[in-house]
Amino acid sequence: MPRLMIAELPLIVEIGESARKAVRYVLEELDVSGVVILTGRKSYELVGAKIEERISEFVFNRFFIEKPSMEEVRKIEMSVSYTDIDCVIGIGGGKVIDVAKVLASEMNVAFVSIPTVASHDGIASPVASFKENGRPVSISTKPPTAVLADLVILRHSPIRLLRSGFGDLISNVTAVKDWKLAKEKVGEAFNEVAASMAVMPANLMLSSEKLDLKGNDVEMLVRGLVLSGVAIAIAGSSRPASGAEHKFSHALDYLGYGSATHGEKVGVGTIIMEYLHEKYYGVGDWEKVRHSLEKIQAPTTAKELGLTKDQTIEALMYARNIRKKRYTILEDVKPSKEEFEVVLSKTGVA
Repeated sequence: MPRLMIAELPLIVEIGESARKAVRYVLEELDVSGVVILTGRKSYELVGAKIEERISEFVFNRFFIEKPSMEEVRKIEMSVSYTDIDCVIGIGGGKVIDVAKVLASEMNVAFVSIPTVASHDGIASPVASFKENGRPVSISTKPPTAVLADLVILRHSPIRLLRSGFGDLISNVTAVKDWKLAKEKVGEAFNEVAASMAVMPANLMLSSEKLDLKGNDVEMLVRGLVLSGVAIAIAGSSRPASGAEHKFSHALDYLGYGSATHGEKVGVGTIIMEYLHEKYYGVGDWEKVRHSLEKIQAPTTAKELGLTKDQTIEALMYARNIRKKRYTILEDVKPSKEEFEVVLSKTGVA
């Protein structure tokens, strides 16, 4: 009998002008009766309070997330452990969604993701990221049971965070190239469906002549980020959306350099890694990546990330120490410090 892959995917995804209003319908469809809401104070003030009003009879408790961590998850879990909670709703940015995602997985209950920003693909992925002792830690979770991405809310989010989401989405082009490289060079398992789901929306964004992330293009961005998250769930790892460009970002986190968002760092990392793929394998277009970031006024240089040239090179050299088992162009080519200096000069990054 042929074997089939089984993957956990979101059961309900609503992307639209009033997706938030579907929350009662979602709870009824999921047949839940006890809800705990996790949110941020600003998110609650802007949209969370109105959402809570719509489902007040379902809500047992509400928690404001101040500092995302496993300690925070444990505290909330202890607070609700003797109640009949069968659903967690996260209303907020990436930190809130990550805490809610982990809590729901720990409690083995449904999770409804209602993002108020579209800054990365965590809104629909089965991965959460915390900083423990100042260093990033990735945690595998179940994906959201439902995602309600309200375009009215997301259009009114800070433009910097929308640009960050764009950077995270387009980084899939080098992540998938690295995944294919790992398949060819070290025989790593590769899933064409997951790879296509991750890279096609990224290429669509890269090919757009004009982008208005505060207008109609926010829908394309959000759909891309949701598909990216689902691709991770299908692959069973973050491979479709995390390659050498993410190693660079994580290296900056480990070293404590810069003041940029995750999406800003991987966006610049994508310029660098796309250059290397184009140079060594003849695939890619680093100038197109850089131009697309410039079009939306996202960072394209080390200086815009709050980095010096030396810090950037140090992070690039350190990046191979991140997730050593994840084979990327950094492991295949092993660029020297001198080569990275040339790459930064050629691409205009530093």
